[in-house]
Parts: sequence; structure tokens; C-alpha cells
Amino acid sequence: MSFAFTPKEQSRVEVAAFLGIHLDPISYIDLSTIIVLGTMYFFEFIALCYQLRNRDYLPLRVKNVPVMFSLYFGGVSWLLGDIFTGGLVHLGQSPVLRNCKFTAIWLRICIGAYYVTSLFALRCYSLYYVFCKGKAFRGRVMLISLGVAGLSIVAFGGVSMVLPTRMTVWYEEILDMCNYNHTYVLCVLLVIWAIWAYTAVMTWKMRKIPFCFNERVEIFTSFGILLVVSLLNSVCLLVFSVYPAYLGWRTALLYTNHVGASIGYWVVMWEPTYACMFHRDEYLQYWINILKEDQMEREYEYSTNLNPETTMDLIEYPEIPFKERSTLGSTTISDIYTANVQ
Repeated sequence: MSFAFTPKEQSRVEVAAFLGIHLDPISYIDLSTIIVLGTMYFFEFIALCYQLRNRDYLPLRVKNVPVMFSLYFGGVSWLLGDIFTGGLVHLGQSPVLRNCKFTAIWLRICIGAYYVTSLFALRCYSLYYVFCKGKAFRGRVMLISLGVAGLSIVAFGGVSMVLPTRMTVWYEEILDMCNYNHTYVLCVLLVIWAIWAYTAVMTWKMRKIPFCFNERVEIFTSFGILLVVSLLNSVCLLVFSVYPAYLGWRTALLYTNHVGASIGYWVVMWEPTYACMFHRDEYLQYWINILKEDQMEREYEYSTNLNPETTMDLIEYPEIPFKERSTLGSTTISDIYTANVQ
């Protein structure tokens, strides 16, 4: 696959100009984008393997490492879909890449963008369930939530696949790129904005709730990332109907989508991962002390892991950069729960 400005690529640019379309040729800038984002996902994979290996470490376990691992593969699928349908590579040489329905609908939209953003929204809902309802997000509630999100994504993809090609997305041979039906794009963006709206509602409901650890940062980061991703995708897909033709827009969209998803992931996983690597025992005791202080053992589903006859005095660890947490005066988490339940 060439990224050089070959005679064939020059011909593609000239044909696009004849049709009134400005087309920036595929170049080594596109290759550098693929390398940078691919390297980012490679190092994240190494970190994820470490997290899976240490998934029984309580502060990591509460983050639901297997679900976060699936989030990673959703991000990889999204990246592949963005590369194949975003004008960064030539499609004509491969029948798989020319199958824009597969690369766009499944890799980019369903398994990629919809799944990743849905998990961000479900993360907000799980925090709402814990901090507003005072219940652990596990068992039937978690399975139903994940099932509804998953089935909705599969249903959207299935319906998209049975629709006529010209009503969804198709391969435009003369430009060697995927082209979208405008109405279909509106439907896709409507779902993205609906997910963002749900996240916004959850964020608003939890705006005054004090949290145990860094959950407030997680919530507002998810809200901000989904907003930026939704806005830029809307601009690229609606204002520039053939945005893959523009080097600046296709590059900006890829970095926004995937750096944003990576930030959202690490906001959730950074603290327990760092603690597991460098302050394993100290942070674990600090983590348990906080749960005991705020009476959160049941909501975090870890009361069964603690010895009920063991008492742990709150110990200060000034060398550990995790002590700061949200508070509201002297009100404890349990006070808020009691008020909410009543």
C-alpha cells in the first residue's frame, strides 16, 4: 500500500478536481497518523494485559477490567473503521476494504463509535446507580444494562446491512473512497447525540454528589469527550460531505476520536493501575479505609473480602498522590445515600 504521490494518485486528484472536489492525496502524513495512533493502542494493550493479570487487586477489580478490556477492542475497531473509511489508505486493491458496508457500519459505527460511547454512558449510569441510589451496580442490573446497549447496537447494524447500499454507504470507485447517504449520516449522528444527551442527564443528576475517589473527574471527562467527539463528527460528516478528501479534517477527526477515547479510558484506570504497580499494599489499605469511612463496602461489593473482625485505623500516606477526594463540608457519602433513599 503506497503513500507516495504516484501517477495513479495524481490521476485520482485530477479526476476529483474535474468533478469539483478538492482532494488532498494520500501521503506520509496519513501514514504517520496511523503509526502514532497504532503505537498508542499498542502500549495500551500492554497496560491492559497488566490490568487483566492483576484484576483481583480490589481497586482495579471495582473498575470491571473485562468490560474495560472490551472497550479497548471497541477502540481498535473504531480506529480501523476510521482508517479504512476516512481516506487514509487506498481501498481499490482489496475487496475487503471496498466492502464499505462492513468497514463503515460494523468496524467504524457499531463495534467502534457506538460501543465505545455507550460504555462511557453506562459508566456514568453505574456511578449514578452507586452514588445516588446507594446500590451496587452488579448482577441483573449490570447484565440488563449491557444487554440493552449491545442489542441496540446489533439491531442498528442489522437493519443497516439489509437496507439498499445507496441508502447507507457504498464504495465510490472513481474517488477510491467510501461515500455516505446524507439521511443515513443524520441517523447515525442522532444516535451519537442521544448517547451524549443521556450522559449529560446523568452528569447533571450527580453534580452535587460527593464521591469516594476520582469519580467526579471520570463523569465530567466522559461528558466533555463525548461532546467534542459528537461536535467534530457532526461538522465533518454534515458540513464536509466528502471530508476524507481533506487532509486536515480527516487527521483532526482521527486524533479527536481516539485520543479522546484513550483519555476517557485512562481517567478511569490510571489511578488504580499506578497504585498497583508502585504503591500496591499502601494504596489498598488507603482504599479500604476510605470505603469504611464512607460506609461503602456494600455498594462497592467488597464487604465479603474484608475480615469483619479487623479494624483499620485511618492512616495518612502523604507520599501517595491519591489522598485528595471530593467532599461537601463534613457530610459523608452515607449521609447522602440515606437522604436519597428516603
